Amino acid sequence: MIAPFLLIYSSVAASAGDALELTYDAVLKSAVANNPTLLGAQYDVEAARGTLMAARGIFDPAFEATASQNQFTSESTREFGEVLSEFDSASWSTSLNQNLPTGTNINVSWTTTTSRFRYELRNTSYTVEQQEPLFESRMVTSLTQNILEGHRLASNLEGVRSAARGMDIAEASQRRARQQTLADAASAYWSTRTQWKLADIAAAAIDAAIEEQRVVHAKVEQGTLAPVERTRVDAAVVQARRESLRALDAARSAEDALLLMIGQPPGTSILLVSVPSDPATVVIDSTAVETAAIEGNPELHVARIQEHSAEMARLDARHRLLPELNLNASYSLVGYEQSAVAAREELLSGDLPEWRMGATLSMPLLGRADRGQALSRSAEAAKARSERLQLERRIRSEVRAQLRVIEAATVEIQLAAANLELATQTLEAERALTDAGRAIQKDLLESIAAVDDAKTQLERSRGDYQLALIELERLKGTL
Repeated sequence: MIAPFLLIYSSVAASAGDALELTYDAVLKSAVANNPTLLGAQYDVEAARGTLMAARGIFDPAFEATASQNQFTSESTREFGEVLSEFDSASWSTSLNQNLPTGTNINVSWTTTTSRFRYELRNTSYTVEQQEPLFESRMVTSLTQNILEGHRLASNLEGVRSAARGMDIAEASQRRARQQTLADAASAYWSTRTQWKLADIAAAAIDAAIEEQRVVHAKVEQGTLAPVERTRVDAAVVQARRESLRALDAARSAEDALLLMIGQPPGTSILLVSVPSDPATVVIDSTAVETAAIEGNPELHVARIQEHSAEMARLDARHRLLPELNLNASYSLVGYEQSAVAAREELLSGDLPEWRMGATLSMPLLGRADRGQALSRSAEAAKARSERLQLERRIRSEVRAQLRVIEAATVEIQLAAANLELATQTLEAERALTDAGRAIQKDLLESIAAVDDAKTQLERSRGDYQLALIELERLKGTL
């Protein structure tokens, strides 16, 4: 029974010399570098950045250039007989179009067209043919302004604002994922350290139990102790081995979880070299901590952005209840001559101007689509506000509860340390009484178990204190 147990501990001891030393800060960095959730959050930020760029792109100026060749031959009957018509033209144009956040669309275009024609009267063989091509140049400036819906700048920019808020949410979610990753890694580090400390205590308890077993066996053989004490001490050794196996299994499980978190293969031998901090003696300002958590908590930051986004969507939906009224205006300069240069000069002279102005009103008679959208966005905004308020109240409550946990953990460490000291003193007294024959072996074994339990409780209290600090920092968003 002893051989398998010694084999387990010998393998642990043999690997300790080649163990990978890990500090607390190194574990946090490795967890951030190897966490797939953080990598996905980074991709979400990049996708949101692309969406924002695309949303801003609707206000980019657009350039267009076209060229065409047109030729046709047709036959028709007029009052003077059958006419055969041939027409040949070529045109090229450029235009620049711009949408503005004010709901304005501006378009400037330049078109040049050259044409030839030929008409033939079939019955008379009379022909009219243009020998030299004619050139027409036309420059048109047009403007369209949305008067009602388009006057609100925030409404025109809602697509851009929504994409910007989406990027803010993606960045806040990335920060939230980072804080959670750091909290998980920190908890795994201190939990693993605590479990190995408990395993060390359990291993030391085996040595103490075996030594006590040797002493008791010798006294039983000498006749100074009753044989029943041999059975009692043997049971204590078995119990110590059992507890040690459980502690060792818990330590290895915690270690594997930590290795997975930092991207190391399972089974890698590690040595945690950082030590937990001692409880602070300063008085914590609960109001200041609560305020810091409300301002810095990444989850609450996401909720605020979502609430603002829902409110802006509500205002935009309400604005779109207005009918659509567009003002349209255009001004053109035309040149029509027998050469391209002459046509351009006539255009620039302004001798052949053209202008047009009008308005278009469009509105649904019942407006149920817009009214339904406004009702939906109003409900979503109210829900987002309610969720933000509820989350804020929950975080305030969790911060206060966590402060109480820290205070309790501080007291627990002090009490556990005092209990260990008292248990140690009791064990020394019991040993002296046992050696003097004034105490039974059962009392001594109970004192030994009490010391081991006190050591265990002290290590657990230290670990709980570290975990309480980590949770508070996660709530504040300051890990």
